[in-house]
Amino acid sequence: MYNHEEKETQRTNRISKRLNVLLFLVFFVFAIIIIRLSYVQIVKGDEYSQKATSKSDRNVIIPALRGNIYDRSGNLIVYSRGSLTAVFQDQDGLTKVQYLALATKLEKVLGIKRDELLKQMDVGWGLKNNQLVWVGRSSSKFMEKDLKHNLSQQEIAYLAEHRTEFPGVNVVTKPIRVYDAKQVAVQAIGFVRKFSVASANPNLSYYKDKGNMYEPDQVVGLDGVEYAYENYLRGENGRRTYQVAADQTIIKQLGEVPPKQGDNLYLTLDERVQLDTRDFIKNFLPQLRSTNWQKAANAKTAYAVAMEVKTGKIVAMVSYPEYDPNIWVKDNLDTNDYNQISYSVNNGTIRSAPYDVRPLTGQAAITEGQKHPSSIVPSGSVIKPSTVMMGLAEKIISPYDGWQDTGAWHYGRGTDTVHNDNNHNYGYLTPQTALQKSSNTYMARIGDLTAQKYGKKSIDIMQSYQQAFGLGVKTGIDLPFEDNGIEDYLKMNKTYGPLAAMVQASFGQQERFTAMQLCQYAATLANNGKRIKPQIVDHITDPKGKVVRPYTPVVLNTLNEPDIYWNTIREGMGMVTESGGTAGYTFTGFPYRVAAKTGTSDQDIYAQNPDTKKWYKYDSVSNGVFMSYAPLDNPKLAVAVIVPEGGYGASSAGVIARHIYESYDKYVGLGTK
Repeated sequence: MYNHEEKETQRTNRISKRLNVLLFLVFFVFAIIIIRLSYVQIVKGDEYSQKATSKSDRNVIIPALRGNIYDRSGNLIVYSRGSLTAVFQDQDGLTKVQYLALATKLEKVLGIKRDELLKQMDVGWGLKNNQLVWVGRSSSKFMEKDLKHNLSQQEIAYLAEHRTEFPGVNVVTKPIRVYDAKQVAVQAIGFVRKFSVASANPNLSYYKDKGNMYEPDQVVGLDGVEYAYENYLRGENGRRTYQVAADQTIIKQLGEVPPKQGDNLYLTLDERVQLDTRDFIKNFLPQLRSTNWQKAANAKTAYAVAMEVKTGKIVAMVSYPEYDPNIWVKDNLDTNDYNQISYSVNNGTIRSAPYDVRPLTGQAAITEGQKHPSSIVPSGSVIKPSTVMMGLAEKIISPYDGWQDTGAWHYGRGTDTVHNDNNHNYGYLTPQTALQKSSNTYMARIGDLTAQKYGKKSIDIMQSYQQAFGLGVKTGIDLPFEDNGIEDYLKMNKTYGPLAAMVQASFGQQERFTAMQLCQYAATLANNGKRIKPQIVDHITDPKGKVVRPYTPVVLNTLNEPDIYWNTIREGMGMVTESGGTAGYTFTGFPYRVAAKTGTSDQDIYAQNPDTKKWYKYDSVSNGVFMSYAPLDNPKLAVAVIVPEGGYGASSAGVIARHIYESYDKYVGLGTK
């Protein structure tokens, strides 16, 4: 018999069991969700919070227009202009194959190799042996990457007509740097490169940790005043704010802050004197090589500085040979390009610059370069006024000192001897005539007697006088990478003792200084011991013309000695450019009296055998050096010139110095106008 109640109970039990299973499953699912949410919120909360934040707002820098650079009279030397530029901004969904295809198409349009284009596009993929390999991105995906500046009309038209074939590629206006075609003081002014290049250079400390201030493709200063005054020139970048997804793609633009143009620099340089000096050197050196072949057959470089005595303003600074700095604006500066300018990039007036071996390249260029001196050569006889000052101040000699030259100075055990040029015997010498004739023996006598008086301390005494004149220390010029010069006598002192070091250094064979140091030295003599800081920027204005930094002369130190000492040296230096002096012929007919000291420094050259790698003495050369100021009685301008392998200082560096004075007198005025 059918039991209805029993069947109903069974059905109810089955439903109850199923509900229990369902409830358990629901509970289990919710438990998993709760555990997961707890994990996400508690364990991974910070991480996901950062990810959520990172995909919100991002700023893209709008580069500010760099300030202009003018000479002291307001002649425009460097400026920035708009350039039609092909840029790439990564798009969603592009694959590595599509990146390569895009680079391949662009290669034909822009004339840039596709492997280089992939680097510039910064998509994370590169070519190695024609195979795509992951190299990683160097900047954010959403940022705009420069591909090529100064597009031609044909390139612009093609990209516009085939826009769909080049996803992410656009043509926009970007600022680029333009340098005067006349090439005004190119090494002093310097050049710019991309921030990505500058920030990777360990010598450019200014750019360390400044990635938030620049975009990778933004140009920044790398040398000269472009680097030294980057903080003024760069202006203030603007920014566009985007909402960006987690994969770095742009959702929308939120706002924009426009950039502010950089400040303008007005240099102390006079463009007329600068270019006139450069052109004179360019024409003079070939004449020097041909007419003075025994001493100057290889004179291909020259370094000259002219500085106003009372203010420290640099009027001219020539590091020859020069080059066209607009080459740095090229999108792809290759090895051949750099080889053409590498011998001209360094500012040889303040640091070491190599001999110009062009057109040689490779190992042949290296080998030939070793056979010639750099821009920092032994100073030679221009050091002698410092030696005389040391002798006077330390009571080794007096202003009324008289000494009969014997034609040779024997020191030590008598086996070491110093001779005058061509073994001349100058007869009766005073401090003044010793400078006039450039007597090595008179200076060796001062060095010897100082060593006898002070022993081991004598080297420190000599160094203190030279450094008080700015020799062996940085001049303080407002340019980067200045050299200290080389005090070889310190090493000689350790090897041979103070006597040999003092004697050899006394007439300039154991110290090497830059043209800038020698010019500051001359100005310090003209200022009776007051050492003025050389400066190349006269004043700085904002874009509206308001002066934001005026010029202020800076006194670095003062060598306090009696006027009679300074007058003694001034008289001797004045006699150098008059009849009977070593530069008398050079300044014949010049309308102003010039205080000067010539130098002809001997230098042994050592080269390395490329096969055996052993070093050997290749040759001995003579370098032309000249240090001066004028007018003698009311000094206004100091001039120093170095001509490596120039032979006699009076007939090489001295000739250039005279022309600088003539040029300054023509354009500015050397007299008391």
